[in-house]
Order: sequence, then structure tokens, then C-alpha cells
Amino acid sequence: MPDERPSFTRGIFAGAILDSLLFPYPRSLERRDADEARVVRRLVDGLRAMEGTLIDPARFDEEETIPDETITAFAELGMLALTIPKEYGGLGLSSSAYARVFSTLSTLDASLGVLVGVHCGLGSRAIVLFGSEDQKARYLPMLARGETLAAYALTEPQTGSDARHIVSTAELSEDGTHWLLNGQKLWIGNGHRAGVIATFAQTWVERRGETVQRPTAFIIRPDMPGFRVVETVRKMGIRGSTQARLAYENLQVPADHVLGEVGKGFGVAVHVLNGGRLTLAAGCAGASKEVLGEMARYAEQRVQFGSPIASFEITQRKFATIAADCYAADAMLGQLAAAMDRGGSDSSLEAACAKVFNSELVWRATDELVQVAGGRGFVKPYPYERMLRDARINRIFEGTNEVLRLFIALNGIEGPAEYLAELGDALRSPLKNLGLVGGYAASRLRGVVGGGVNMRTELHDRLAEHQKYFEKHVGELKEATDRAITKYRKQIVDRQMVLERLANMAIELYATAAVLSRTQSLMDERGVDGCDRELALCDLFCVEAGRRFRTERLALGGREEDVDGRRRSIAATVRAEAGYWVADPILDLPTVSDHPPIRLD
Repeated sequence: MPDERPSFTRGIFAGAILDSLLFPYPRSLERRDADEARVVRRLVDGLRAMEGTLIDPARFDEEETIPDETITAFAELGMLALTIPKEYGGLGLSSSAYARVFSTLSTLDASLGVLVGVHCGLGSRAIVLFGSEDQKARYLPMLARGETLAAYALTEPQTGSDARHIVSTAELSEDGTHWLLNGQKLWIGNGHRAGVIATFAQTWVERRGETVQRPTAFIIRPDMPGFRVVETVRKMGIRGSTQARLAYENLQVPADHVLGEVGKGFGVAVHVLNGGRLTLAAGCAGASKEVLGEMARYAEQRVQFGSPIASFEITQRKFATIAADCYAADAMLGQLAAAMDRGGSDSSLEAACAKVFNSELVWRATDELVQVAGGRGFVKPYPYERMLRDARINRIFEGTNEVLRLFIALNGIEGPAEYLAELGDALRSPLKNLGLVGGYAASRLRGVVGGGVNMRTELHDRLAEHQKYFEKHVGELKEATDRAITKYRKQIVDRQMVLERLANMAIELYATAAVLSRTQSLMDERGVDGCDRELALCDLFCVEAGRRFRTERLALGGREEDVDGRRRSIAATVRAEAGYWVADPILDLPTVSDHPPIRLD
């Protein structure tokens, strides 16, 4: 069934601004739930007290592990109980509270963020959302106490994280007492030390009179016969966290360890990972602000040509751009977390937008930090090169940013495409084939009834110019969407460069709307005179986001199709020649590499 709940991002593709979903900006956690806010402060203070002792990023990176004493201290603090309901011994934090704790954790060490994110946000969360009462009572209390870690085993060597097409299989025994699982899982966080693992395998089920394979979710343990840790992998970054390859060799799983319903594992995977994008966005937002602070402190101390490099305009441009983008990242994070707590709307596209924006921000910020630090940015014992390595994974985690952009665009255009019935039908299949991110069918246009291209919320005159351009850009996104649908019809699903541009436009608009909402709320609280610095961030972000939007719009409206055609032609040659083919400019050498392809298993 399609998700008929309203979505701000889906609405703007149809030219509808559902500003009631973003305005007014959510109140602070202290005002919404003072007791929970106190819990968050306790956790944040406890984490900071461990910094430099139990939390030692340089040591974790060198030793490529997180020591047991750190995990024990985390369990005692409550960091392994964040998302587990109180009735099972957990803290039962809201999405907002969990995001805030995770933001702080990510500023201290990225590897610890992975460990906690996998345990709380994936493994435990799968049981919280889909476990039976018996499963919850059996496993959640021990996970909350930190007696063991949880893991989430979906990714496979052949299919990545595409839950619909995993190749691991599960067959029910003749007596119906247990399942036999066979297959391998790859890059499983906590996989080598977890005692409880949510995993997935194909099972035979009846659908519309046919017997077909559909994914099913299971709870497994390493003490079940047939479970084996094949190896752990070495990585570029987040080296303190451990990712393992797991093998299921007639793994015997009791029949009562099915997680959810047989044949409904895809829904389990989608819902669990959608929440994970909020966590990742929170971590990237927190890390980006920490990176900006490191850059500012270094640049004030480093003197070149008689002046601190912080006084150079080129450095100041870096400061300003990152600060403005951090303001937007924070604005989206607060908005998204509150929306998930509030319910009533579909936040899947907003979560994807925030994940893409924030993960690319932290990468740009750490890259600029290394640049500002110069030679020191490239070597140890300075932490900057490690920060860069740690930041890189975020554009891959929880759905690659390329796939998430397709998810945003295809879901966004499905509503307008309902005007063309055959195109609407054509869009549904590619959406389902986008792996984990493609499980959501878009709302029909009735889901955005009541919105218009003009905002109903009254903003302060100080924001009037930004509001005018925002409304104009929403209209332009609708026009660009309609043109693309009319021009490409069914072929739109194959025009990924077009879809990417539409997604980029939508991301900029969602970020801009969140910034306007946050800034308006700050002015309501403090007055205009009390928000000079925040208004400067708002002004800069809105202008730069508008310029990026305009670049994408012009590419869609100009002769970029011809350029895209050249790109496809050149790419075809690269594929045919297995690389660069033009003759060497200095020596007569072979142009095609004879190196064998890298093995992907």
C-alpha cells in the first residue's frame, strides 16, 4: 500500500508547499520533555568525562579495535540502552533525544558511533520494531544491560544491501521446528562480538497462487550450530569499529526466531534503515561542527607571512561556507527528529535529504581542515588525516548518496506522473528495484491537497527576500519535473543524470525551508537584534543554496541533454576499453591496462 501520509519534499515536486509540516520550528527538548532532556545531559556529560581516557580515538585507530573496558563503561552509562523501551530495561529515548546523544558521540570518536549505531539503531531497533513479545522479553533486557552487543546482518558479497535480491536462503525443517540458513554476509558491524544478530534470507512463500522467494528476517546467535565468523576486514577509516564476514552453513535457527512475518523481511529492512538515516545525519552534523572548531583553532595559531592564516580571506571563505552549511544541517536535523517523534507525516524523503546533505558536508569540512592544516593535515600524530578517513564512509553508509538521490527523485516525480497512467505504472517497478531505499511508494497528488506554491506561514520581513526566492524555486522545481516527465516519459527511470539534478534541487529546497523555519523561531524568541549572527548564517546559506539550485535548473533547461549524450558515449568507450584509451603523449606505450579485474567476493 502506498504511504498516504503527507511529505514536505514530495509536495514540492508537485509545486505544493506544505509549510505546516515545517513551521513553526519544533521547540527545544527541554520544553517538550524536561525529564528526557535531563537524561540526555547526563549521557552527554558522561561521554565527555571519558574523553582522553576510555575514549581514545588515536589508540582505537592504531589498534583497530575498541577495548572491552570502553564497552563496559558505555553499558554502565546507558549508551547501549538508548533505543530500548523502558519496560525492557532501556532508556526509551525519543528520536530527538537519541539524535542529540549520537551527535555528541560522533564528535568524540566515529568508531564508537558505528558501534553504538549498529547496536542501538539497527540490531536492537529491529527487535523493538518487529519482535514478538517473547523475543523482546528474551533479548532486549540483555542488550540494554550491555551483556552482549547487537548486530544487523543484511549486506552480502553478491548483492550489497539490496534486501529484495539477497541470495542467502532459509528452508523450514520437515518437522517445522527450525530453519536452515545458508549464505554469507559481508561487512557486518559488531559481527565478530555480537551475541544477538538480526539477519535476512530468502524463503519460499505463496503469493497470488504462486510459490515465490521473499526475504524473511530472523534473530540468530553465534552459539547456534552452523554459524561462523569467516574474517574481519581492515578499513580506510572507522578502524576502531570492526566489520566481519559471516557464514551460515546449515545454520539452525529455531522456528520462533523469525523476526516479524515470513516473507515480510523487506519491510523490516526498510523501516530499520530509514531510522538509521536520522542517526547518521545527526552524527555528521555534530562532527561537522567539531571539524569547524578544529579548523578555527588551528588557523588562529598557524602564522604565515606574518599573519595567522585565519586572517586570510580564502580561509575566511572556508569558515563561512562550512558554518552556514552547519546551520542548515542542524536545522534539518532538529526538524526531522521532531517530525519522527510527532508522527503523522512521511519523513522518508526528508531523512534521505538530510543524510545526503550532512554526509557530504562532513566530507567537505574535513577535506578543508586537512587543506588548512597543510603538511600537518597529512601526517600523524595530528588527528586531521584520521578525521578525513573516518568521514569518508558516511556517503556510503545507510544507502549510498547516489542511490538516495534516485530514491528522492523517483518518489518525488511519481505523484505528478500520475497524470500519465502508463508512466505511473512504469515508475513503480524501478522504485522497488532500488534495494533498501525503494520500498516506499509515493503518495498520490491527493496527498498534497491543501498546499500551494505560496507559503501560508507569515515570516518576518527580514526573511521576505529569501521567502520570495524559495517560493519561486518551488514553482521552478515543479516546472522542471513536469518537463522531464513529458520529455522522457517511461525513459525517465533511465535518465539518472536528470533525476540527480531534480533530487539536488529538492535537497536544497528542503534545507532552505528548514533554515527559514529555524531562523524565524529564533527571531520570535530573541527579536531581530538578538539574532544578528544567525541571520548572517541564514543569509549566506539561502544565497548559496539558491545559486546551487539555479545551476541544476539551468542544466535541466538548457542543452545539457547533448552534454549528457557525450558523457554516455565516453562512458561506453571507457567500459569497452576497460579504462583510458588515448595514446600516451610522450612514449609509444599500450593504452589499455592488462591488469586483471579486482575480485569482488
